[in-house]
Amino acid sequence: MSQHDGQVTEPALARTDAPRSTFSTLLNVVGIVVVALFLWRAGILDQPAWIVILAAVGLLAWLLRELLPSGSTAELVAMLLAVAASSLVAASTSVTGYIAGLVCLAALLATPRRPVVLGIGTALGSALLVAVTALLFRAELGVLLGAGAGLVIAALIGVSRRQSRAAASRERELLEERLRLEEERGRTAALAERSRIARDIHDVLAHSLGGLVLQLDAVDALLESGDIDDARSRAIAARGLAASGLDEARRAVDALRDPEAASDLAGAIGELVATHRSLGAAAELHVTFEGTDESVALAPDGAGALRRAAQELLSNARRHAPGEPTVLELSWTPDAAILTATTPLASGIPVSSPGGGRGLPGLRERVAALGGRAEWSMVDGVFRVRASVPAEDGRR
Repeated sequence: MSQHDGQVTEPALARTDAPRSTFSTLLNVVGIVVVALFLWRAGILDQPAWIVILAAVGLLAWLLRELLPSGSTAELVAMLLAVAASSLVAASTSVTGYIAGLVCLAALLATPRRPVVLGIGTALGSALLVAVTALLFRAELGVLLGAGAGLVIAALIGVSRRQSRAAASRERELLEERLRLEEERGRTAALAERSRIARDIHDVLAHSLGGLVLQLDAVDALLESGDIDDARSRAIAARGLAASGLDEARRAVDALRDPEAASDLAGAIGELVATHRSLGAAAELHVTFEGTDESVALAPDGAGALRRAAQELLSNARRHAPGEPTVLELSWTPDAAILTATTPLASGIPVSSPGGGRGLPGLRERVAALGGRAEWSMVDGVFRVRASVPAEDGRR
């Protein structure tokens, strides 16, 4: 709907025009017949020929208006002709012949496609014609007052219907706008959910498959060197990682189905740490988990975000700092849960594996969507990541 300063423009209102119903057309045809009968009973045939002709023109123009397409130029011409012809015979027919013009005038004012100025101008012109013919025929005051009252009533009916149609148009446009907004919200929510699922898939795959690549590389190197026992232990660790990845994938699916089931943050991170430790000898990897016993009331999404953060941080440590100790610290404040990870960088070129490059940005997106923050920095060769998620409703 076109609007300017709260006003509805005529082009927008034009869309409220609709084809006339069969009932409306039949009702108008009945009205034409009734008016013709009243004129005949009133002795219209005894009047001068020009009065009879103008009265007939008014009725025929009224009928044409009902038969012509709504909103067409031909319809407009028919309405103006009906108003003009019937205005000239209003006084001589005791207002009866004026009914055709009044009906068409009301329809003209009620049509949003037509400028309201045109309707007002037509009403003023009709009033002038009625006044002139009343003076020429020296019509009684009651006839003149009746014609004036009919003109006012017709104008009020037309304006009222116009406003009603304008209100209906505005309501329809507002409903369409609300539907568009709902659709946009649905699309936005779907995109956000797709992004969240993509981050979950990345975290699971990076954690399990990335670790598997490292373990299988080590197995291959040990087999080439003939160290069968160490290769076997590495293969067993790789199998454990695969099983852990499968469990994590199932947990991710369960979290999508039932978010409440994924709220045990400390236990979930503890399992990640245990899996992380099982992937290599103590000399190659050392991880500690430090936290308090009390926690704030986190929403399931918040607990899941920090669990995914811990998973990503441990995966990064295996890829880029093998053999270096990673320290995870989970702490709570009255209004948030905070996960901090510190990992010294390994000397030389960092070890790379598939799945890298999206974890930390995904972590930031995940906690930001919950109103939290994620940041990382490098200080004196130690890589530090801090992620915080606000408490649910600020309650402990």
